[in-house]
Amino acid sequence: MFFSPQEIAALIQEDQPFLDLTTRMLGIGDRASVIRFECRQAITIAGTELAGQILTSCGLVVTESKPSGASAVAGTILLAAQGPAQAAHSAWKVAQNVLEYACGIATHARQLVQAAQCINPRVAVVATRKSTPGIRRFAVMAALAGGVLPHRLGLSESILVFDQHLAFLGGLQPFLQRLAQYQALVPAKKIVVEVQKTEHTLTDALTLAQAGISGLQFDKVAPASLTEIAAQLRATAPHITLFAAGGITLANVRAYAASGMDALVTSAVYHAEPADIGVEIHPT
Repeated sequence: MFFSPQEIAALIQEDQPFLDLTTRMLGIGDRASVIRFECRQAITIAGTELAGQILTSCGLVVTESKPSGASAVAGTILLAAQGPAQAAHSAWKVAQNVLEYACGIATHARQLVQAAQCINPRVAVVATRKSTPGIRRFAVMAALAGGVLPHRLGLSESILVFDQHLAFLGGLQPFLQRLAQYQALVPAKKIVVEVQKTEHTLTDALTLAQAGISGLQFDKVAPASLTEIAAQLRATAPHITLFAAGGITLANVRAYAASGMDALVTSAVYHAEPADIGVEIHPT
């Protein structure tokens, strides 16, 4: 993931809008220093590249950096740099926050993937666009490090038809009557339709599958019901892509992985507990 110099500067300026008053008062800013970031628990690493950019932008020279996506045991030095004490104290908390939140998301992402794929090695775990407002690119970066790819990055790159769309067309049947026209408009894209949990879930899914829809997403449908639905859909449309979404967490991801879905769509990955990252700064 690329983060521009402007984004890096904004992160630093949020914590230091004018100056580091404490370091200035103490008169230690010009002292040579070393800063190290160490994980205090086993984690999946994420965000070291972004944190390294922060250190460099503050005037430090990075001397050690573990790559995102790698596993680390407690006590591993994730990132280290050297330079003026002023630079180290300016970068300290900004870089630590990046590492704690990114590693937390990546670690939880890997746990979700491992739990699902121990049941079904072919199932994908993908992340929704329901991240905390303003941090989607950061959250996607961290999830990627743990093996969770985005389901949708936003409205511009994929097509997912909801009931809220169908309401403007007059319902499901008018949509299906124009399906060939829609597919001709976006020949390189899959058209996916979300099917709500109702008494008509299976009927609607079969109707869509028989019409040749590329993919179906099932919202908040229980794993046991999905197993039955998947079996019938595979008999009707063997190549259709099936997604389960809504309320998928580490507690139930194994049950969803066993349901016959191709992909499990979750936002739980974005709400992980931050990792515990210690920081050491000392003079040299």
